[in-house]
Amino acid sequence: MDLKINFVDFWPNFNKTNNYFYHLLKLNHNVIIDEKDPDLLFFSVDYSKRRERKNYKNNRCKKIFYTGENVRANFSNFDIDSEKYSIGKCDYAFTFDFINHPKHFRLPLWVTYIDWFKVGGYENPEYLLPLEKIFSNEFIDRKKDKFCSIMISNPEPKRMEIFNKLNNYKIVDGYGKVFNRWTSGEKNKYEIISNYKFSICFENSISPYGGYYTEKLFHAKTAGTIPIYWSDKKVKNDFNENSFINLNNFQTIDELIDYIKHIDSDQKLYESYFQQPLFVDNKIKDEFTPNNVLKFFEEKILC
Repeated sequence: MDLKINFVDFWPNFNKTNNYFYHLLKLNHNVIIDEKDPDLLFFSVDYSKRRERKNYKNNRCKKIFYTGENVRANFSNFDIDSEKYSIGKCDYAFTFDFINHPKHFRLPLWVTYIDWFKVGGYENPEYLLPLEKIFSNEFIDRKKDKFCSIMISNPEPKRMEIFNKLNNYKIVDGYGKVFNRWTSGEKNKYEIISNYKFSICFENSISPYGGYYTEKLFHAKTAGTIPIYWSDKKVKNDFNENSFINLNNFQTIDELIDYIKHIDSDQKLYESYFQQPLFVDNKIKDEFTPNNVLKFFEEKILC
């Protein structure tokens, strides 16, 4: 049976026939892009504020919200506009948040940066890490002959504070728009940061419900660095908290920096972090596997 879907209000270079949800649904269905009368309409935070979803206001389709940003799903009767985003009313939602709602599924962004469907990349992101390379790959094996890197586009205050203070200890190489040293593409990011012992990969904000974990920690650890991370304390739900350094375990950034210096000067301690797997027992939780996400579609959305 055909399943007609469409995507609107997504990020630049989003490909309607090469993305996580398209390939996921193809596992069980003959998926067709139908822009006039879809069964399912996926929409995101409307970065350009084109409000394409409004063309489907009276359409029979089920409207599904997906976000890679730290914003909430909107189950109300009205659109929600902010300075950055326009978020429409949805019937179902996939977000970062730890919330208990029958029409919500928690799908953090890092999950979609794994090549579950063996497609190589989605154009944006252009490179996905193969499942079998999470625990062992050429980036992890690369010699770490540099101290620390940071790659950011948003100069969030905590990011800039740790960069400036840690840079007083040893050189921290900055990449991204903030440093006028722009790099593009996830593969190129891996090539760069995998040369460093440490990688500063703070999130730009924290969800009020917890759970806002993007690709940053995932990339840093699977590149073979020791991630220096900032997020909420619920991060241990997704990842092995012994495999990275979390600012939330320290009272101040100064305390964090003192600990980084300690690790940097103690090879045995450094190796203990390096050897720790990103996931507890080297296993991604079943809740994040495609079969489990697909089960939500089949039992809640397509029933």
